Amino acid sequence: MSEVRITVRKNGPYHVHGRVVLVDHEGNEIPYEGDELWLCRCGGSSKKPFCDGTHRRIGFQGELGVEVRRRSEGPASSTAAGTTVTPQAGGGSDDYVAVMPLAQVPEARLLRFEVDGEPRILVRFGDRLYAVYGICTHEEADLAEGDLEDGVIYCPLHGSGFELATGRVTALPATRPLPVYDVQVRDGTVYVSRRPRTGG
Repeated sequence: MSEVRITVRKNGPYHVHGRVVLVDHEGNEIPYEGDELWLCRCGGSSKKPFCDGTHRRIGFQGELGVEVRRRSEGPASSTAAGTTVTPQAGGGSDDYVAVMPLAQVPEARLLRFEVDGEPRILVRFGDRLYAVYGICTHEEADLAEGDLEDGVIYCPLHGSGFELATGRVTALPATRPLPVYDVQVRDGTVYVSRRPRTGG
């Protein structure tokens, strides 16, 4: 029998990874596709037992925050709530925008900022800096409220995973990669490119 993992998403649904038999209170099997399920935990979904994202709209606060550690290449794991930063004015070229002094960028935290009105996320692991688009490519979920584990950012809505270094999808249901932006450090200040990296 293949392994089944259940993650209690922070303030979100139960994420079931692995094929299981889902039945109703009368023992009737509830059909679904694929090998992953997102089951409602807030009680407000209109598609029970499946999650429809209502937990975000009603501000559901779950008492459990159990996270299943996922295996992935990358730096040491960490989970942190998103923090918003305001990019600095001036000091860059038309292709890059100054975000904040490098000394103020904490380790393994999701830092949300905007470039030309678009949400971005900055993450630091030691000497490595990563910048990615701030909205999940599966649904319009703010990734700054997601989880950060082993160099992968996980969407708070349905658990889609994206590798910070490349933007590639590491966990469904997302299928489109996340735009990745180049990061530079000049005179102690972090700069992020306005346009996403091309060519993977």
